[in-house]
Amino acid sequence: PVSAHVTDTASLIRALDAGVDDIAHSVIDRVSDTQITRMIDGNVSWIPTQAIQEGMGAGNLRRFANAGGRIALGNDAGFLAGVLVGMPTHEIEAMADAGFTPMEIILASTRDAACVCRLDHLLGTIEAGKLADLLVVRGDPLKDLGALEDVVVVVHGGEIIRFEE
Repeated sequence: PVSAHVTDTASLIRALDAGVDDIAHSVIDRVSDTQITRMIDGNVSWIPTQAIQEGMGAGNLRRFANAGGRIALGNDAGFLAGVLVGMPTHEIEAMADAGFTPMEIILASTRDAACVCRLDHLLGTIEAGKLADLLVVRGDPLKDLGALEDVVVVVHGGEIIRFEE
């Protein structure tokens, strides 16, 4: 799989011409409907990194998602100073600010992120035969995404590795 880091339409077009699998970061100038269709038809995913781009390009992402495109949550953790590894709270908040619903954000963080990483046969959804990596939280993240930070149980590979009372 090949990921291209792009922030403008000229770079996006070059990346699509080269046959990339996913686009990292948000394209700031307006992406044409033709390019959005081309991404969807080519099964190209988008990892927006809205937090580090301070919401720029959110309109393109919303149009891409509304057209049926796959968006996966990612934040450049471990590469950019100040972007911490762990729960990507700032990216979750930035996606919400960009107009994504809690369900869209959760799917981008799980199912669609696993697909981009080519691990959807093992991770990303709760299904028989998958690894059973689960996060159990206190509260309803569909009503308040902040509930994702109130972790009660962590299951990894079917084994409880953290339990909070």
